[in-house]
Amino acid sequence: MRIRGLVVASALFAAPAAAGPAAAPIVGGTTTTVGQFPTTVGIELGGGLCTGTLLTPDWVLTAAHCVDPAVLGQSQSQITASVRVHFDTVNLFSSPGMVVRATETIKHPSFNVNALGTHDIGLIHLATPVTDRAPVPINLVPGKAPVGIPVTMVGFGVTSRSAPNSAGVERVVDQMSVSCGSVGMSDTNLLCFSQVSGRGKCEGDSGGPSFAMIDGKQFQIGVTSFGDQNCAQFGADTRTDAETAFLFEHVPELACGADATCNAACGQGALPADPDCGCDADHPCPDGNTCFHEQCIVDPFAPSGVGSECVDGNSCQSGNCASVGGEQLCVIDCTPGAEGACPDGFTCRDTSGGGGACWPADDGGCCSTGQGGATTSFLGIAAVALGLRRRRRATR
Repeated sequence: MRIRGLVVASALFAAPAAAGPAAAPIVGGTTTTVGQFPTTVGIELGGGLCTGTLLTPDWVLTAAHCVDPAVLGQSQSQITASVRVHFDTVNLFSSPGMVVRATETIKHPSFNVNALGTHDIGLIHLATPVTDRAPVPINLVPGKAPVGIPVTMVGFGVTSRSAPNSAGVERVVDQMSVSCGSVGMSDTNLLCFSQVSGRGKCEGDSGGPSFAMIDGKQFQIGVTSFGDQNCAQFGADTRTDAETAFLFEHVPELACGADATCNAACGQGALPADPDCGCDADHPCPDGNTCFHEQCIVDPFAPSGVGSECVDGNSCQSGNCASVGGEQLCVIDCTPGAEGACPDGFTCRDTSGGGGACWPADDGGCCSTGQGGATTSFLGIAAVALGLRRRRRATR
């Protein structure tokens, strides 16, 4: 099955044809109204069209292939110079809305358009901050976006491959994620959707959001990446929770910064939190969270929290699921013998990889851990976490 990134080429980004019968809404969806999705934007760049979302006042989140010189055939500086980000419009041709230019465009350095399935995520640094609206938070916790989660997709793409003049109009469609195994992809990196019923995204929707309700609040959980050639079989999103290292490196305020921002990030389950910014008696965690080592973690034994049952790392806030005999529980890393290594009621048990994992104190044994379903050593996971902390501090 041929797959393609969902970006409209320059030939498709043209004024609509003379008025005629209205095109069907994008792959089974409906048109939106101005203000319905104030953080979703249309993006002109490199002679093409993509979609994105306001991540912070200074940054727009989109797909890597939307800003990739290898895809657009331009230098990075040429792409940046061509960017026009459109806010407050649902039709780029009839009303451009508020247009903001860019000072920088960044694709994930490991993205490869010839090997889709990982790291299709990119950023646009706005020349003028947009401060008159609150960005929708992104989900950073794998277990909170499981297979089968209902989503709301938004984009400025075409209604079908055969309707190129339909691009530039914002549309919305509801979907439900399915296992990526059906198309030979990984649920750890992607959110996948069946489009055989005529519902989903198509070209020009690249970089656009998939929103979901998590704990009573709307979060962005996916970034539109690719699908089948005819927009009729499947679509795939990059999971926001799979790309935290890239996001924290370039937009460190997602995990640290002013107290309010930092606490919001901790409340989203950002692990590890920057050690210079965390919860304490004066900065309590939101309901359903416990402050541990200056990080807000989901309450122990609550769904996705340490000590709760899990299938794999995607079921856990920490991304790590440990197995002891026939029992599998979410765990967090620890140093055996260290004081206060684990939350109350837990003991730091040696793991097969030489590190430690917090396990309920009334259970015995050692354990092996898995991140995203794959077996790995806890020591290795801890080393990655320390590396992330160092990089975030270096970018300040």
